[in-house]
Amino acid sequence: MDTDQTLPYRERVLYLVTLIGALLVFVFGISVHFSEGNYGPALFEALLVSLAIANLILYRVKRNYSLASTVILVLMVVALSFLTVTGGYRGTGILWIFTFPPLSLFLKDFFSAMLWNILLVGILLLLVLLDQGGVLNIYYDFLYIRQSLGAYLGVLMLSSFYSFMVTRLFRMLQERAVKDHLTGLYNRLFMFESLERIIEMVKRSEGENYCLVYIDLDNFKSVNDRFGHQEGDRVLREVGKLLKDSFRKGDMVGRIGGDEFLIIVYSCRRENLERRLNMLRGRVEELFRGYGLSFSYGVAEIPADGAQLSAVLRLADRRMYSMKRSGR
Repeated sequence: MDTDQTLPYRERVLYLVTLIGALLVFVFGISVHFSEGNYGPALFEALLVSLAIANLILYRVKRNYSLASTVILVLMVVALSFLTVTGGYRGTGILWIFTFPPLSLFLKDFFSAMLWNILLVGILLLLVLLDQGGVLNIYYDFLYIRQSLGAYLGVLMLSSFYSFMVTRLFRMLQERAVKDHLTGLYNRLFMFESLERIIEMVKRSEGENYCLVYIDLDNFKSVNDRFGHQEGDRVLREVGKLLKDSFRKGDMVGRIGGDEFLIIVYSCRRENLERRLNMLRGRVEELFRGYGLSFSYGVAEIPADGAQLSAVLRLADRRMYSMKRSGR
């Protein structure tokens, strides 16, 4: 399951790039071409803007960020290639290539952005070769394009360095914001926010299902009372590690407070999950036999048991307390 917290920010960049880009193309491209009677370039740029806006509308319906961002970059590569060949408005077209490095790094991860930049540079060099071979007649001579590409690579290096530093800082802050400081598991806020996003996704997609597991340790208070809080913290860390290691990488394990844990399991069957949880409970009882420690759990299926955050949490909590009272 995708837990990339940069996605909301990338989505905003997608909207801004499309809307501001459309405005810039209209002001500095379409309108000036029309005013000087260059209807061909104006109509071509209008077509690109129309496709970009249609892509944004489609994204609002499908919510496929990878596809939407790829379409924007394809349109940019086409536009920049066109401006390099024609020269744009009075020979200024090639100047727009310097917008591509930061744009690609905003929209894509670092590795993908580098591939897109290599693609653009490769296409521009191909245009130069076609021009020198007499196949194509482009506006700029080799020297001008060479110098422009040199400056382009400088912008790319600076943008890459800045992106690397910002991404590193963001991940460090994200780690602190979403993790429980004691166990290293996800914290309460992140688990509930993730669950909310999952429920919204399930409402839109047929066939998706998740299981929510609510776990509460039994007899944990006696561990703190008899052995001290430091030992209690060690027990919580050990239990947290055991839970995390017992589930898949795509599943989410979090500590939501005290001795309570929450697990979100993707594409699960309740019977198989409960069998695994019972085995886990046996391992906890064996590992902490001297403390009399165990745990109770409750499972709620999404969407089978509901598709409202409060409802599924309440159901899992109720089933957990039912197990605790029955002493199973």
